[in-house]
Amino acid sequence: MTIYFEDLKIGAEFFGQECIADKEEMLDYAIKNDPIGIHLDEEAAKHSPFGSLIASGGYVITLWYRSCIPIFSRIAFLGAFDWHFKFPVPVRANDKLRCIIRIDGKRASGKPGRGIVTSSQRVLNQDDREVISAEIVWMVATRPSASPLETAC
Repeated sequence: MTIYFEDLKIGAEFFGQECIADKEEMLDYAIKNDPIGIHLDEEAAKHSPFGSLIASGGYVITLWYRSCIPIFSRIAFLGAFDWHFKFPVPVRANDKLRCIIRIDGKRASGKPGRGIVTSSQRVLNQDDREVISAEIVWMVATRPSASPLETAC
């Protein structure tokens, strides 16, 4: 069942699936996209303020997306256009992450067929420590209106 703009209630929370920060995938992402020592070099990372390898923020966002797939596959999601992220705690290899999305507000759009939703999103690790805090504004499709043929009967 698709969840449309009208179905979303302020205060509702949605819980994503658990995702694991796989060390090899984390390193591969860093090699291709964020090749700095704290993401690639275990020896350099030991001497950093973090004390060990940490995941690139881009990789952590990838895991957040994975965790959210079951949520966004149900919502008539049209896209997001205003993103504000914080990364309060680093992600390390083998961390188990899951997202929580809360609907904070909604309003009709000036364009037909869509509404605007404000959400707060958190990604927690296995210790319930927040690794991502985000405020994101989305567009969500409104419920399609019945065609004149359907209402004529």
